[in-house]
Amino acid sequence: MSIEEYRHQILTILLAKTNVRGEFRFDELSAKELLNQLSDEELEEGMQFNTPEDVADLLSEIGKL
Repeated sequence: MSIEEYRHQILTILLAKTNVRGEFRFDELSAKELLNQLSDEELEEGMQFNTPEDVADLLSEIGKL
């Protein structure tokens, strides 16, 4: 999987996340801002250890702060 595909999968997962009321937690701009906190190099290093779901979960926790 390429970095672009990995990044796209993470973004797709972030955009699908909902809160307890069933509302989407992130709009596209805020999801991209969260994801852009990670460089391609950081994502590439983590790809072997973290699924896109893992990264999206971590970023969504950061997004709560």
